[in-house]
Amino acid sequence: MVIRVNPDASFDSLLVLGELGKSDQLLSLGEMQIFIYLACILGLYDGRPVADWGYSFVATPDSSPFSIELLEASVILVDSGLATSTGEFMTISTRGGEELARWKRLARFSTRIPYLEGATGAAVAMPLTVVKEGVELEPQLRNARSLKGSRHLLDEAGISQIYRHFQVLENSLGRDIPDYMIPAVVWLSFLLEQAELDGSVNGGVR
Repeated sequence: MVIRVNPDASFDSLLVLGELGKSDQLLSLGEMQIFIYLACILGLYDGRPVADWGYSFVATPDSSPFSIELLEASVILVDSGLATSTGEFMTISTRGGEELARWKRLARFSTRIPYLEGATGAAVAMPLTVVKEGVELEPQLRNARSLKGSRHLLDEAGISQIYRHFQVLENSLGRDIPDYMIPAVVWLSFLLEQAELDGSVNGGVR
């Protein structure tokens, strides 16, 4: 397989590993992709076109978001020594932390950082398993589970559904917010509460 370097995917992966590594959290590739997908969605809350994210996602049959660019980035980060892999889990290396600090100073990545930090910040307010469950209740991911198939995410129909949710959030939170963790946590909590009400979450929030 030819590995293609996507700078945005490499930066996003390293930042998520770095932010969650502060709490000694080991991440699987699937968990890392969930946080980055949430960050991409937070860009929509801010009115950022999804096409500007730099790569796309598809839904897997088990309703998880997946990006081939993030898979390739994980291989590159490990091979270059910026991250380490233990079985299915990854963590940022010391050298990776130093490189991340340099990358964060680059103008190219500056607009992505608030959304990535907002997404990873959600793991401070709620357990990682709850963040994962909430993201998988995003409308298109939820539909993918019922259809038991793969589909492209954040197409026009999917974005319209998310915008309807975010309009309600904006009416209560406003657009001028100090931290994107706030809409992330409120939106995930809303999805979990709605799913519990209609019986699609077994046992509610864990």
